Amino acid sequence: MADIEQVRLDMNGFEVNSYVVHGSGGDIIVDAGAEPEKILAAVRRPVEAVLITHGHADHVSALEAVLRETNAPLYVHPDDAERTGVEVYEPLDDGQELRLAGELIRVLHTPGHSPGAVTFVLGDDQIVGDLIMPGSVGRTDIPGASWREIEVSIRKVMELWNANTRLYPGHGGVIFAAEEVRTNPYLPPVAL
Repeated sequence: MADIEQVRLDMNGFEVNSYVVHGSGGDIIVDAGAEPEKILAAVRRPVEAVLITHGHADHVSALEAVLRETNAPLYVHPDDAERTGVEVYEPLDDGQELRLAGELIRVLHTPGHSPGAVTFVLGDDQIVGDLIMPGSVGRTDIPGASWREIEVSIRKVMELWNANTRLYPGHGGVIFAAEEVRTNPYLPPVAL
């Protein structure tokens, strides 16, 4: 199982997370919101890919610098690709399975906070971007967001949860799904 390292970034006083997935065959960077040097310092082996959970500026502002330094391909959902400022990318689709850095990553299209938002599933764990955050969910009062869609997306990712599932959000600390089900008022009650 891959080791997922959280890299907390400061974007003008606003905290955002990037993740470096240390796979058995290399590294993968997920989201590049700020401080490219800090993200790159967490890399242990060659970067095989850069993945984007969604195209909001706080998740892609350092993307061009990271791509330039790693020469890795970019993976993003087409509905958010334009927001990245990068023209060449590998498109992500719902249900797609990627074999990167020796790891199997399942892609779930999870719109609601952003039209092209995705969740990356690695074993029991999920990198959820701004879909779910500690005690909250992603904003739906911004252009392209939808409360109805975020509710559907939350239920979609929750179907895969078990008592050991960890969630890696775009903001805040890593959370355990079982704890979030008990404490997050935006999540429907389920038994894990």
